[in-house]
Amino acid sequence: MRILSGLIALAFPALLAAQSAVTGAPRCGVDRWPVKILTDDDRDSVSFQAEPTSVGALVALPLPRESRGQRQRLPLERRTFRVRAILVARRYETDSDIHLVLADPSDRTKVMIAEIPDSSCALGSHHAREFADAGQAAKLLPLGLEIEVTGIAFWDNEHGQSGSAPNGIELHPVLLLVPVLATHDIPRIDVGADSVAAKEVLVWLNHSSKVYHCPGSRYYGTTKNGDYLRESAAIRAGGKPSAGQPCR
Repeated sequence: MRILSGLIALAFPALLAAQSAVTGAPRCGVDRWPVKILTDDDRDSVSFQAEPTSVGALVALPLPRESRGQRQRLPLERRTFRVRAILVARRYETDSDIHLVLADPSDRTKVMIAEIPDSSCALGSHHAREFADAGQAAKLLPLGLEIEVTGIAFWDNEHGQSGSAPNGIELHPVLLLVPVLATHDIPRIDVGADSVAAKEVLVWLNHSSKVYHCPGSRYYGTTKNGDYLRESAAIRAGGKPSAGQPCR
């Protein structure tokens, strides 16, 4: 089944181009398109546990030295990030993507692009519904609003896009997009280009109780006087796991 899915995804850009010419269907992307819609050879290695960070931290990352394959991912492209940002621009690209320009709320000179593929261009992807939902949300949210964006890291080549980061980093594809409603803030932690396997779980340490909470639990990121930390760092700070159950 995976081989068949891969063959469909490989042939998909050419099929869409032909269909568009005849039917007026959406024109879809070509360059590294399998990576952008999660039908690439490395899709099973992607971690979908969203790591909280900031636009500023992502745009400060060094450029990768590795070559960028059409169907392969670089190490950082195997990770999912969640940022809070100001939505400063929204455009509809010729490849049918919704192109968002995000600014760091603490320094609006630091900007990057996040892109949502058209779900009709995601044949063979298991994430078409997420693209459709994110695209619908993007159409409704007003410019200037603070939003929370969850997406997979993507290294784009420089091609003159307005709002692109100096290092070409993007969130592409976007998997979730919501307005900011919570009062606590996502910490401005640094990120590195280490492999997914080497990453620890980010826990939420309640400094008052010295109890830390695992992702997906009721109190993760919701208690006062807390921080996101690697589990080992939370333990070094005197933290104990909630209900005595480590997250690892």
